[in-house]
This record gives sequence, C-alpha cells and structure tokens, in this order.
Amino acid sequence: MKSNLLRVNSLLIFCALAILSTSSSSSKVIAQENTNAHGVSATPYKVMFDPPMGDKPKTSQAGASRGIGKCLQQAENVDLPFSPLLPISEQALTAASHPTVLAYLPQTSANKALFSWRDENNNEHYQTILPINNQGGVISLSLPEIAPPLEIGTNYQWALAIMCDGQLHPDAPIIEGQIRRTALDAAIRDRLKTASPLEAAIIYGKAGIWYETVATLAQLKTAEPQNQNLASNWQDLLTSVGLEKISQAPTATESVVTDE
Repeated sequence: MKSNLLRVNSLLIFCALAILSTSSSSSKVIAQENTNAHGVSATPYKVMFDPPMGDKPKTSQAGASRGIGKCLQQAENVDLPFSPLLPISEQALTAASHPTVLAYLPQTSANKALFSWRDENNNEHYQTILPINNQGGVISLSLPEIAPPLEIGTNYQWALAIMCDGQLHPDAPIIEGQIRRTALDAAIRDRLKTASPLEAAIIYGKAGIWYETVATLAQLKTAEPQNQNLASNWQDLLTSVGLEKISQAPTATESVVTDE
C-alpha cells in the first residue's frame, strides 16, 4: 500500500512540474511574440505626461506672412497653424545634451528654414539653415552633435523661421519654444538602460521630461503607422497637453534633417 502511495505521489509531482515547465515556456513565447522588431510591446502600454513643478513656459505661435506671397498654406488649414509641439501651460524639460524638438509645419512653398538656439541671456548658441519639403506634418529637428551641449539647469530658446522665397524676412513665419535641461536621477537612468523605446517614453513621461517623451513616441509612430496602440498613445498624449488638433496630423519626422 505504501509503495502504491509513493508511486502516485511521484506521478503527481512529475505532472505538476511538467505543467509548470510548459507554462513557463509558453509565457516566454508569448512575451517574444508580443514584442516586435522596434521593441514595441503589443501590450497596450500607456504613455502619460506628468508635468514637472516649476516656472511655466513662454511659447510663441507662428505669425502670418505679409507681402511675400503665400508661403504657408494656412488659408486652407487654419485649424492647424505652424506650431511647436509643446505643452500649452507646462514647463518643457529635456534630459539630453543635444535634444530633439518637434513642430507642426503646414504645407509650404518654401524649401529652407532657419533653425536657431539662444541661451537664457539671449546669446546665440547655435543656428543653421535646413532644407524642408512641402508635404506638411509633424517634423523632427535635432540639435546636432557639432553644436555646444545644453548645460544642466539652464534655460534655452529654440526657434524655427520659414525662409519664404529663399530669404529670411522680418515678417517670416516663426515659432519659438522654451527648453530647460535637467538631470535624471540614478534610478531613472538605470531603468532606461534596459527599457524598450515605448517603455522609455513611459519612463520619461512619468519623470516630466517632455521632449524625450514626445520625440520617442513620434519616432515609434512614424516607424509603425498602422500600430493602433501607438496611434492611441500619440493622440492621448498630445490631447492631454492641449494639442489635440495636431494629434490628427501626419508624423513625418524625417522631413527636416539637421546638418552634421
């Protein structure tokens, strides 16, 4: 009798171990299947922006061109003016020495723009002339590595001016955005080392780092335009900071490339 009981117990333990092994293998397969080549999980992660404490930014929207022809096609697209992708009422931070900024550019007949940076004392930090196309959409502009790095704890202002007919006019359409570089704490840096791009956007958002949050998500959305999870995250993120109209615009983050 005892021998039979021992055989039964051994069989039960063997079966239990087999089930656990199968479950573990299945979980690994599911995890692999739910992550694509861009490191974007199929699980619906939520990117949210938690505004940091601090002074509110001052941003300037684009002014209309006067006397130089119809450079920006805003007459047919008045709901989407030339605009920086910045929180309307919150401070915009970056953790990068050479950050990426985003803007909405309407269709334009111009093929060049002036991209410039100034420090908090209004001293010129960097500027360059960039090629642009006439497609229109959300564009990405990076401060190149050849430019001086942003200093931690310092405020800067970047500006993008459209050069209608190839020249920079006093009344050129222009947008400006405030940016301040901040240091990440050690715990956040450690989490970012092993994070996927989408997880990184979530981490930056929770830390109140706007520029990396929106730039990372825009890059992912451009790479996977059919991904509904990314599209939903993009729309919700922009809507949460008052940019719901721009959330419907196409993302064309390769429209503008900085010189290197």
